[in-house]
Amino acid sequence: MRKRELIWIVVLLLVGWAYVHYFTNWGAKKEIVVIPSLRPPMNRGGNASVFPVYFTLDDFYHLTSVKVTEVETNPSIPAGHTLWHLVASEGSDGMKLFTYGQQIPGMEPDLKGARPEPLQTNATYRLELTAGKIKGGTDFHTKPIPK
Repeated sequence: MRKRELIWIVVLLLVGWAYVHYFTNWGAKKEIVVIPSLRPPMNRGGNASVFPVYFTLDDFYHLTSVKVTEVETNPSIPAGHTLWHLVASEGSDGMKLFTYGQQIPGMEPDLKGARPEPLQTNATYRLELTAGKIKGGTDFHTKPIPK
């Protein structure tokens, strides 16, 4: 090959690399997108004081960690206090939707026998998820159920 042909090949490779680097997301780290929502309780007979919180994920994930902590200072719960923490060594079943406090198949409480603590009204919490090397999370608020 001539020198001119080699130069054009190198230029085309550089242009191709620049396109992939700046206009695609091939090298971007994936993040779990979580959408929290409050929905009316299924049965009114329970003793819950807040609306149930549902978490919808952007795809099916085999979760390895689910953790909910207090964000704002609340007189009854210290800041950063963990209310619910599930772990799985191999990952849960494929999950796309779950509720706060739900027993997720394939996952166990971080501390044996620990149960999810009830959510307080008008408080802010942080959900942190891990599915292998992929992480995600969101903050969510609670609202009281009208009597």
